[in-house]
Amino acid sequence: MTDIRKVDYPATALAMFAGVGIIIASLYMWKETDAVEKNAPVDPQVTEAIKQARGLQKLGKWQEAATTFERYAHEGYPTAMFHLAKAYSRGWGTERDLEKSRQMLLRAVQYQFPFRGEAAYELGRLYQRSKGKDCSRIAVEWFMRALEWDYRKAHVQLAMHHERGLGVARDVDQAVIHYREAALAGYESASIRFARALQKGRFGMTPDPKRAQFLASKAIEALKDKAANGSGSAAKMLGRLYRDGEFVETNLIVAARWLRHASHLGDAGGMHDLANLMLATDDAAKASQEALGWLHRAADLGHGGAMTALGRLHLKEDHGLRRKDAAAWFKKGVEAGHGGSMEELARLCAKGQLVPKDLEGAIKLARRGTALGHLGSKTLLKDLLAMSGGKEDVG
Repeated sequence: MTDIRKVDYPATALAMFAGVGIIIASLYMWKETDAVEKNAPVDPQVTEAIKQARGLQKLGKWQEAATTFERYAHEGYPTAMFHLAKAYSRGWGTERDLEKSRQMLLRAVQYQFPFRGEAAYELGRLYQRSKGKDCSRIAVEWFMRALEWDYRKAHVQLAMHHERGLGVARDVDQAVIHYREAALAGYESASIRFARALQKGRFGMTPDPKRAQFLASKAIEALKDKAANGSGSAAKMLGRLYRDGEFVETNLIVAARWLRHASHLGDAGGMHDLANLMLATDDAAKASQEALGWLHRAADLGHGGAMTALGRLHLKEDHGLRRKDAAAWFKKGVEAGHGGSMEELARLCAKGQLVPKDLEGAIKLARRGTALGHLGSKTLLKDLLAMSGGKEDVG
């Protein structure tokens, strides 16, 4: 058995949403040390109960499933801990609580069990959505640990981190390697991203549109199978591909169908995209209330883009919304770590509209957005620095 230890990271490394507040907590990373890795308890009846609870989730009986996971998690079964942690992080049958999710995952990864690598991956995803100077680096460490525990989907996230230089030095060669490995492992999102790069010849690759289309077509077929079997993220990606006409012919009706399927499966990104598509293409009077409802549901699930979208709609007073409420939505989006809200709130601060005028605060917000790679924040930061007479390299 592998020896493991706990390393306590500073409290400022993690700030995550839990209900209406932000929880600041330290990370406990498991390394080779003195504590002994735990063996997972084995009970065929418990295994069957957890399997049945997973079936209940597919039927939309989220609360019943969460109750089962909670019972066996407290009895020390790591598979139940893992599924309960996912329920906490997504609000599936329980109040959404990222801190509880983190704590449950940290308990689960102490055990040798089939979902150990995926639990590490989920921890990495939690840290991606957190704020703090160390969060990106810590996320990378968890993704690396997920690979050690044979969860190859971590290649998808590591590719993105290397491509953007988040938590690691920017290295496009490493990004290509991870995208390729993820594609070979059958992860469709990576196959699509790799196909995009191959189609356009990014990262120094020779453009090969024919091979790119082949890879994308295979990925799309797999996405359809996954979406039909209950994957909200797969349905969302299909909706986006048909919406944008990427590797398929543009078809907004089909796009809306897939995005609606993703939304009903609880995917916050699908809700956000469906709402925006409805507002852009449907009769506004008929679509606005349903679209706003989807945006509110996505925002309740912590989707920063939905918060930003709601703020912008309030700002323009579209669909009868009040302009005075825009700033509150942008503040929520900033707390969720969304670059679009950072840009919008920075603009309001710089002009003194809806919030007190604060050029220094506006610059700080624009810097945060720029650090996330948000282009609007980057452009705004240059303008704000020029206004203040300051000079800074914004990349």
